[in-house]
Amino acid sequence: MDTSIVPFANGTGQPDTLLMQKMLEASERKPQYDEAKLAKLREHFEQVYEELSEFTSHRNERVDSDILIYQVPGGMMSNFRNQLKEQGMADRLEDVMKEIPYVREQLGWIPLVTPTSQIVGTQAMLNVKFGRWEMLSQPAMEILLGKYGKTPAPVDPERRKQAEKQSGQEAIDCRPADVLDPRMPGLKSDLADKGYPDSDELAVLHAMFPQELKKVLDGEAPVAKPAKKPADVKPSGEAAHYRMTIDGSPYSVSVEELAS
Repeated sequence: MDTSIVPFANGTGQPDTLLMQKMLEASERKPQYDEAKLAKLREHFEQVYEELSEFTSHRNERVDSDILIYQVPGGMMSNFRNQLKEQGMADRLEDVMKEIPYVREQLGWIPLVTPTSQIVGTQAMLNVKFGRWEMLSQPAMEILLGKYGKTPAPVDPERRKQAEKQSGQEAIDCRPADVLDPRMPGLKSDLADKGYPDSDELAVLHAMFPQELKKVLDGEAPVAKPAKKPADVKPSGEAAHYRMTIDGSPYSVSVEELAS
């Protein structure tokens, strides 16, 4: 069982370690954690919680049984509260939560995991704020067009038609990668045209981080210095010797401090 420490426990997080230990008081499987140390950890993290007050909410620590209906993961719920606050919709949380199961059904019961949980949540917020499907987000549109792959259940036909009309594209039912042209030749050609090396490694980096790679190749971005070679360091004292057993195999280990 995963546990946490108050105030980052309970609600949308894992249950509190000290609380769970007390609940197992009469059990032979109760873990023997030092309660005094757990209390000190709580004092420490309470200060951290206050320092992060801009990004936290005591509502996240409240146990809400409605989560069983909305089926929203704890991490999504805590982030969602902050996003609604930024949109001036903090008082519409319950409305948005009620909209999430409906949006999931329309999007083929897409699972609430990253990144689709964020897509569903954002579309639910747009539905509440502007009216159902008055504004269709780009990621939700791509789910309806089949660009995220096959959904657990068919997407709503009317929503798919809306996505096709809004995007000017036809939906696909095949593997999304099958409709893409090979990119590696074009990426290498692009690098060569700019006077850069066209290795496979740089082509992949060019696809993922084109602007950052250009800065590095043009000498505009700092490059991490290599670590010092072993020859650059010297022992500064006597070594301590230990004998370790790893996976049943014995090892002799020497540990000594090194100085540059």
